[in-house]
Amino acid sequence: MKSKLILLTASACLAISAVAFAQYGYDDNDCADATDRATSAASDLSDYARRLQRCADYADFSDDCSTEFRRVRYAHSEYESAASDVSMYCD
Repeated sequence: MKSKLILLTASACLAISAVAFAQYGYDDNDCADATDRATSAASDLSDYARRLQRCADYADFSDDCSTEFRRVRYAHSEYESAASDVSMYCD
């Protein structure tokens, strides 16, 4: 479980870094929309990863953190899709 938490936290950090280095300044509305969506998705992923980490750090063994983990998986899927759109519309 701890290795999954570390992996998800690292993924969230990478997601935020990728958005930070995304290309800006395009006049194309599709690129701006994709970048906005990716920024929002990265923020959501980071927030959910922190919640998962807090759940694991709390060490309440009656809570397996599955709700938080599902939210991280969903947020990662959304981020992956948004990052793909940035790549498609902004390159």
